[in-house]
Amino acid sequence: MKNSVIKYIIGAFILSTSLISCSLDTDPTDAIESEKVFSTVEGNEKVLNGAWSYLMESFSTYANPGFGSFLRTNDAMGSDVVLNGRYGFRAHYLFNALYSKARTNTHSWNLAYKTIDNANNVIAKVFESEGSVVDKQRVRGQALALRGFMYLHLASSYAYAIDLDPNAITAPIYLEPTSSATKPRPAATVTEVYLQSIKDLEEALTLIPETYKRGNTMKHKFDREVVLGLLSRAHLYARNWKEAKEYSDQLLALNSYLMNESEYKSGFSDSSNGEWIWGHAQNESQKNASYQFNYLDVTSSQSYYYSFNADPYFRDLFDESDYRKSMIYWAPDPSNTEPKDGNTAYMRYAKFKFRGSQIADIVLMRTSEIYLINAEAKARLGEADAIDVLNTLKTARGAKEVSGLMGQDLLDEIWIERRKELFGEGFALIDIIRNQQKVVRKAYPQDKLVDFTYEEMDSTGKISQVVVKLLPMGHDAVKFPDGSDFIENSKYYLYRIPEVEERENPNLYLNR
Repeated sequence: MKNSVIKYIIGAFILSTSLISCSLDTDPTDAIESEKVFSTVEGNEKVLNGAWSYLMESFSTYANPGFGSFLRTNDAMGSDVVLNGRYGFRAHYLFNALYSKARTNTHSWNLAYKTIDNANNVIAKVFESEGSVVDKQRVRGQALALRGFMYLHLASSYAYAIDLDPNAITAPIYLEPTSSATKPRPAATVTEVYLQSIKDLEEALTLIPETYKRGNTMKHKFDREVVLGLLSRAHLYARNWKEAKEYSDQLLALNSYLMNESEYKSGFSDSSNGEWIWGHAQNESQKNASYQFNYLDVTSSQSYYYSFNADPYFRDLFDESDYRKSMIYWAPDPSNTEPKDGNTAYMRYAKFKFRGSQIADIVLMRTSEIYLINAEAKARLGEADAIDVLNTLKTARGAKEVSGLMGQDLLDEIWIERRKELFGEGFALIDIIRNQQKVVRKAYPQDKLVDFTYEEMDSTGKISQVVVKLLPMGHDAVKFPDGSDFIENSKYYLYRIPEVEERENPNLYLNR
């Protein structure tokens, strides 16, 4: 294997004792360091912690802060996010970024395989380390869960829906620590990558004790709830409806909490929220990933870019009684404190807000997603209570219940609810791909201005309301870069294997 391939498959043994990304050592350790760090179960856990920090906190550019950048990419390339013309994932919104085989593709590939290799080292070495059997089993299980999570990312991003072509070439599978002597692996099929992800997650579930508790400040850790959630997600994407139902049933039996209106409107920036199953916490010493909220937070003055606005037509999907609808409204840029007639306005969704000091936790899984997985799996299986599961979530959001829906009509309603509930959390493009749908965007008419009211104080301290008429902005990218219409299973939707991997891995396409 040539060095240019080794550089992103041989993982740096990340020895950070905390999750402070600035302290990560991203150069390979020597043999003495390697032997020392893996000699105890605590050392193996440090490697795992460092691998997680590397995954979530590493920048390639300021538009790509860690794994969260792929979540932002998924929504920027969907139907419901309208990006302003200035900053943040604009090339993705225009469908130029992934097809170039560079930047986001390379960042994704590097992060995935370095994380996989660090997980492989822990999986291979932790049982030989000093420490209790229970701790060694847990750490090995958490490493397997991390590896399974990475293979799920590769399977769902680098190939079309599994039922379109189960044998589509996707990405190599590495199950052992790599070295300079490691032979480059051929790309496996999408079926094989999904199977590996599921196998890792199922083994992880047997190793992480039911008694293991993380606490609200450690929600990045893999516990049984996270693994059950990932198994539910993986089986849904792989179209294993029975297993998706069973694992989501198990998880909802452990945790079925749905946040109330006040919690929902609090900003989606605090991992201690009871509905969050999995999240990446931020603080003053570790806040690289918080940078993403400069794109997501479109209503706070401390946000720089406020890029991820809502399609005006997206708001029409919500019932009037649905409290989420009240969070979506026309407004100018938050920095424009005295807007004038004719200034631009976007449909702002006040879902994401910095907690303060430009810090915000990153949500990775909520119970609402598990309700939606459960409802979809049961609908696919023709089970009568699928609609009841959907209505449980709808009721929690103040929306009207639905009745009498079956078959495709029920699935369509579930998919719309996924769009409404999971907006901005990184599922849009994956859902489009796995359901063989197409992006749907249309320009918003600008022949009528919209009213916006704000308060103004005069020199005497008197406050008055000012009404201005603003120019409403909707989608301005309604076709692919070549001018063609959006279609199902488009080449523009997929992540692509980086050119350096194609050039330097002679075995990559042996299975084609």
